Amino acid sequence: MNAKLPEQPFNTLALSLSGGGYRAAAFHLGSLTYLSSLTWKSTSMLERVRVISTVSGGTFTGVCYASTLAENKPLIDCYRKLWQFMTDTDLIEESLKKLSDFDQWNSPKARSLINAFAMVYFEKLENKTFSHLFDHPTHLKELIFNATEFNYGLPFRLQKSELSEQEYRYAFLGNRQVNMPPQAIREIRLADVIAASSCFPMGFEPINFPTDFRHENSPVLDSLNESYKTDRWGNKSTLPIGLMDGGIVDNQGIDSVIQAEQLMKNYKGDKSKFISNDEKSIDLYIISDVSSPFMSGYVKTEEKPSNFWRRLSFRKFSYVGLLSLLMAVLFITLAIYSEMRVLIFVAGLFTAVFLLTSIISFFLSRLFRKFMKIFKVPEFFVSRLGVFSRMQFGIYETLIKNRISSVVSMVSEVFMKQIRRQQYGRVYNEPGWATRLVMNGIYELSPQHTVYRNSKKDILLSKELRNVSTQLMTTAEKARSMGTTLWFTPDELKGEKDNMLKTLIACGQFTVCFNLIEYIEKTLLNPENKTEYDAYSDELKLEINTLHSKMLSDWKAFNADPYWLVNEIHQES
Repeated sequence: MNAKLPEQPFNTLALSLSGGGYRAAAFHLGSLTYLSSLTWKSTSMLERVRVISTVSGGTFTGVCYASTLAENKPLIDCYRKLWQFMTDTDLIEESLKKLSDFDQWNSPKARSLINAFAMVYFEKLENKTFSHLFDHPTHLKELIFNATEFNYGLPFRLQKSELSEQEYRYAFLGNRQVNMPPQAIREIRLADVIAASSCFPMGFEPINFPTDFRHENSPVLDSLNESYKTDRWGNKSTLPIGLMDGGIVDNQGIDSVIQAEQLMKNYKGDKSKFISNDEKSIDLYIISDVSSPFMSGYVKTEEKPSNFWRRLSFRKFSYVGLLSLLMAVLFITLAIYSEMRVLIFVAGLFTAVFLLTSIISFFLSRLFRKFMKIFKVPEFFVSRLGVFSRMQFGIYETLIKNRISSVVSMVSEVFMKQIRRQQYGRVYNEPGWATRLVMNGIYELSPQHTVYRNSKKDILLSKELRNVSTQLMTTAEKARSMGTTLWFTPDELKGEKDNMLKTLIACGQFTVCFNLIEYIEKTLLNPENKTEYDAYSDELKLEINTLHSKMLSDWKAFNADPYWLVNEIHQES
């Protein structure tokens, strides 16, 4: 390895909590609880986290933990609050009730689904504002909740920095192009932060800043109608702007940690004790991630047999319209020349039916050309698309389904995975970060990936770490398989010992345990780094060995019972 080892591994930590709905929120909660169980130089490993960057589902956990800390309460209180929210709150039902209740919208917030969700977050999970985080210092010095803005397509950071604006004038609240004054961020409700960060496309419409963030006590937000500072072209963006899920541009929040690490180099005086006096301000960066580089292959929709409506086409509707019109004329004639009242009534009824059918059919026959006009297709192309008006609807069905499925897959998987690779590349391809990274992926201990990893016969991994029990792999696979949702179904919450919520928390615990052991064995104890490791003091080596032994003991316990730690915590809560 070309990069040098950190001088004081584990002293100063940064943590990313990725997006991924409730799957992410619960997995990251597990990671936090395990970090809190470890000690480095008489201090909890979790208390050594100086930077936390969260996205979407990870923001639920990040906001809850930061708010709990600011109240000077222990992690177990955050655990209880998140557990109760995810199990007792029917987020969909309560949000839809608010959306349809006119009495709920006597505020600056626009009536929208994302604002309805924000109201539920405020009532059921977090009712503080950002000022709560500013006014109560904690071990978290750089705190970033990530969204995406729709003016420039850039990350929009709702953040708290240890540095004041005067100390470091480039710590933008938002981004370089669209930003807000320091007084405005203090007024923002943490519930709205969660909503903005987890406002995923297709599920929600954008949440508008600052209008949807205003409330009964937000004078600065009320008067905010343009960016606080000019952009790189000397202009100020007009507000409001739309915000959506931070995962659109960076689902791991990596870029925010990179920027925070640079920011921390400006710490002076008493603040300098919170950073590493090394090549980087951070000694170890843990990226907790419930996404993966893998995806299911595209499966095309097969054309179904042409029967009933699938045989129809836009052109055939014109024939149906003509036939219906002829039948209407026939029944009108019958009614005119008939002398029987019953026959006149029946003929009139059928005349109305066929006239209505004729009108609808002629309308449908012209629908193809209407669509062309709506989408402003040039006449040059319209004249050449006549074949589509004669095409059977069964063919349309196949064409449309294939396009929809491929577009959804492209947006939700292909694009996201490309962005994921690029973001990871920013740290893994930089020598300064190479020996300071732990990627904590939810999929790593599933059967498929365990078999693959062990097949490489990595001699740097201890025999104990290569040993993964069937029970642990099954638990990891169950956690990995949950979809990206903002709810748990009743079936997923069944089972007191191994329901889905407990499974995800347990997976976060044993996966971060595995990855921290792997970091010690493959990075700190790597023969390529022997010279640097030997230069460590005996006291530091003892700390590393003690931590390694503790985690190996925990790893053995996880293999015997993957739920042992979550059950202990649950009993305490």
